[in-house]
Amino acid sequence: MIGLSISIGSGQNGGQRSGNRSLTLSGLIDGAARPGSASGITAAFSDGFPIQSLSWGMTPGGTEFGTGASPQDFSSADTGLFDAPGLLHVTARAAGRSYSLSVPIRTAPPVFLTPPAFAAPLYKIGEAVEVSLGTVDAAPATLTVASFTLDGEDRRSGLAGLAWSSAGETAWGRAGVLRLQARAESSGGVVLSEPVTARLGDAPRAFSAADWSVDETGVQIAALPDDGNVPITNIRYRIDGGPDRSVNGVTDFALADYGDIQIRAVNALGIGAWSDTKTRIAQTPTLSIEAAPLLAEVAAVEGNTLTATAGPVSGGPSSRTWQWYRGTAAISGATGESYMLQPADIGQRIKVRQIETPVGGSPVTRDSAASPVVVALNFQAQDNGDGTFGITYADGARSTVEFVLSQPTVYAGSFNLDLAALETGPICLVQPALSGTPAVGAALSATPFLWVYPEALGALSVSSGWRRNETVLAGESGSTHTVTAADAGTDLQYIETGTQSGAAAPVTAASPSVRIGEAAAVLSGVSGTRSAAGQITVTLSTDWGEGTIFYVVTGGAAPSAAQIAAGTGADGTPLAVPYRGSMPVVAAGPQTLTISGLAEPISATVHLVQQTGSGVQSVPVSTARIASPVTSGYSPQSSASALAWWDASDEATITHAAGAVSQIADKIGTAHLTGTGTTGVGASDVNGLNTIVMDGTSDYLATAGVYPFPADGNWVLTIIADIGAVNDYMDSLFSAEFGSVNAYLRASSSVYFAGKLYVGAANQAVSPQIGAGLHTVQIVADKENNVARCFVDGEEVFTLAYPTAVDSPVVQFFRFGTSKNLGGKFLEVFIDSDTGTQAGALAFATKKWAL
Repeated sequence: MIGLSISIGSGQNGGQRSGNRSLTLSGLIDGAARPGSASGITAAFSDGFPIQSLSWGMTPGGTEFGTGASPQDFSSADTGLFDAPGLLHVTARAAGRSYSLSVPIRTAPPVFLTPPAFAAPLYKIGEAVEVSLGTVDAAPATLTVASFTLDGEDRRSGLAGLAWSSAGETAWGRAGVLRLQARAESSGGVVLSEPVTARLGDAPRAFSAADWSVDETGVQIAALPDDGNVPITNIRYRIDGGPDRSVNGVTDFALADYGDIQIRAVNALGIGAWSDTKTRIAQTPTLSIEAAPLLAEVAAVEGNTLTATAGPVSGGPSSRTWQWYRGTAAISGATGESYMLQPADIGQRIKVRQIETPVGGSPVTRDSAASPVVVALNFQAQDNGDGTFGITYADGARSTVEFVLSQPTVYAGSFNLDLAALETGPICLVQPALSGTPAVGAALSATPFLWVYPEALGALSVSSGWRRNETVLAGESGSTHTVTAADAGTDLQYIETGTQSGAAAPVTAASPSVRIGEAAAVLSGVSGTRSAAGQITVTLSTDWGEGTIFYVVTGGAAPSAAQIAAGTGADGTPLAVPYRGSMPVVAAGPQTLTISGLAEPISATVHLVQQTGSGVQSVPVSTARIASPVTSGYSPQSSASALAWWDASDEATITHAAGAVSQIADKIGTAHLTGTGTTGVGASDVNGLNTIVMDGTSDYLATAGVYPFPADGNWVLTIIADIGAVNDYMDSLFSAEFGSVNAYLRASSSVYFAGKLYVGAANQAVSPQIGAGLHTVQIVADKENNVARCFVDGEEVFTLAYPTAVDSPVVQFFRFGTSKNLGGKFLEVFIDSDTGTQAGALAFATKKWAL
């Protein structure tokens, strides 16, 4: 049995073999016969054996297209051969055997169904360019690259299959267009595709010096640099090597900032190199002080304070300073808006110089008119020997003088005497307490009061009396009063009234009141300490020698007297032993209370109240917060006196959606901050710690209904922040608003953060100025010493008078009011009621943030 198979070779030959002999056809195109003519197609045996006869037709063994004998070729005279599609069947006979072949007849040239294509429309120099040759309507056909050029130059030699490397090419100075055309060939003919193109390019070149310029408005683009054959779509810039910013276009752009500017171009393939630097310098404004500064209408008397009102300024923004003069000589250190007249000023005239300095410019000055000649205070006090002193002093004096008495002891002390108040009438300086037993039938005695009065308003007349529950007792005068049954359960006071003919009105003063009936105990001298692990020792004194002292130990809000006696916290929840308890009182005087078994670490306050057998309770007293020792130095977490703590590095305390902040929690209290900002993906770190970015337009953080500062006015505020863009001189890093005594730390410039602190009626500019960037700013409000101090990065920059505690109900960061927003980054803020923690707080912040 003979096995038959069909073999088609390389698109040119077809053959059949039996044993070692095969029938082949030459002149085929991709294994197909060309339609219309058989010219050029020949048949032969592979071993050269003679063919005895041939037949070819459209059916197996058929002769529709012709017959023949050796020589074994198809005659071109056979017209009409293969004029229809189908199969060409060829049969050869030799040595009594038949050998057959069939091949397709291609009747038409191929048609491209999909054109050739580049894998991408744009390539960067150095990348591999990949192509496809498309597809045709029917097989068989051969697809090859007919043309592959770069700007018309043949690049077919660089093709490796269907990929070409652009390494070594350059797009500068040429169109950079790649062109591809494919060739499809079959027995029906040869067809070329439509050419397709792609672009080969590079990132833009750097701007040359002639391409751009800067002026007061910003940056002007004269020409774009070579775009690397890919259109430039954007320009980026930076100032003083700072952040890379986008212009979002290829046009001129305005700038508000000044400094060393660089630009670069962007196209679809990348970003060009930075240009050389050009410096944009602010034009120096021409300032003018339109009118001389004015001095307040205060008499020129030693001790009085002169205050300046600035003359209006035109010509642009400026920073203001002052200098006071004694005659023509500058007074050393007198550089504020006000000046207290000194003994050295007597006989001289005083004036002030207003100094306005534009950014980058020279100062402009203007002097006020000189004051009248300064006269001496000439303060004198005449002791009348009856507890009254007649006072004389220069007309118009309105200063405060120190009035010191050493005898008699009941009046001894140092008193601040306000001459402005004294000029309207007498002042009672001392009202000694009553002596005697506050019980029915007993006598109460009073010591006459100490009065001072201005002799210029006439002689002083003093009358005395008594009052019960603020109502004057008719017919009662003199310095003694016998307690009656009508006085039981009321408050009694001794009163004196001073009258002068020239005074505005009589002045009445009253002694401290005395409660008639069983008095409540008075607890004093309270202190406490952690005396051992889990143990607190409290010492105090009582003036009542019976009853019970109740106590609670809590880290929360202060409970009432009734809650302390009941052993609950401020919310009424019962406390467990040993966090509540009591001790009996058997004698007045010092008492010691030891509380053991508390959990470590301890951070709590002990609250105490004494209750008598009849149920009268003393006023509650408490220790300072008692804390376990801390070995690692100061931290808001371990400080017994810390009040509030907001920490952007603790991301768990930040409430946000997709980076948009709505709250940062108080880590040690309930004074949570609400507002806006950006954290997480949209924010940036400082030395690896998370921050909250403030946009300078609408972002801020503020307390929501909880005022974090203590009522006694003593506190340390520590702010760690990166100060950014300023757009209004009232932009504030910190503001405490809407109280009778407010506090602010403002930019005091509309273009940069100079820094000026306001506390109540006092204010002072920071020197040296704070400026932009990362800073630790601390405000120490020391009400005990009536002074507020400001520290920047650990350096004390100034002090202010602080006579009245800040009581503002709203505290904000990175904003003043409702629209003055400061840009930058919020890192951390904490508040401590111990004014001695300033240095420790600075060390904590410096170490944590690697400042």
